[in-house]
Amino acid sequence: MPELPEVETIKRQLRDLVVGRTIQDARVMDPRLVRFPSVPEFERGLRGQRIDAVDRRAKYLLIRLSSGRILAVHLVLTGQLLLLEPGIPMQRSARMVLDLDDGQQIRLVDASHLARVYLVSEQEMEGQLHLSELGPDALSDELTPQRFKALLRGSGRAIKALLLDQKVIAGLGNIYTDEVLHAARIHPLRRAGSLTSDEAERLYRAIRAILRDAVELRGTTIRSYRDLLGRKGGYQDLLKVVGRAGKPCFGCGGTVERMQVAGRETYYCPACQREEAAA
Repeated sequence: MPELPEVETIKRQLRDLVVGRTIQDARVMDPRLVRFPSVPEFERGLRGQRIDAVDRRAKYLLIRLSSGRILAVHLVLTGQLLLLEPGIPMQRSARMVLDLDDGQQIRLVDASHLARVYLVSEQEMEGQLHLSELGPDALSDELTPQRFKALLRGSGRAIKALLLDQKVIAGLGNIYTDEVLHAARIHPLRRAGSLTSDEAERLYRAIRAILRDAVELRGTTIRSYRDLLGRKGGYQDLLKVVGRAGKPCFGCGGTVERMQVAGRETYYCPACQREEAAA
């Protein structure tokens, strides 16, 4: 599932490669992809529009058009947004195609049929995307160490469950949550409110460092993720626990284990992420 680093990577690439281009045609192959408005209105609203800017909020790509409307894209589980040269054969799992004025195409490809797109005005965006319900972005200046500690304080939830909650902190998903908890040497089941100030500071720094490193390496590819140019990310080569059950921990030599936390597959090292004070 694309998390903050993957979506941030695609945002930066879109800014570099398609801002200033005009969408000459828009075709939706899977009506389920479009959540708002109707498919015909969605396609009409894109045709002839210049791409003026690209932003990100949590895991949403926000492509701002010359009309003032916003094409919002959520890749969800297996969605890929690809910029392709003319003549590339159409993928069976292509769900949307945008023809640009330079002959290139932006294709949304999604084998799972779970990705979703919206075409909204600024006024409609909140009603459709509910972005105000999201917590501070995990890489934003808004998330200071002090605010991070306040979000943890008094919580009886397992720290992994809290970090995955987009209403608490936006952008973290299953892969990076396991990695930052391992880097901070915190057990996934520790009650968030039980972390000391030093532990919370350590976790905060791990979140910032690992997400920034993952962005620099264009994200993590475990299964389906590709960047805008169809390339795998590079951070999977640096994963310390995810996908390594039964293998030695790089930090302490203990054995990485796997369990379920908050309904999610979770990797950790019980030797350096001790279970004391676990929920």
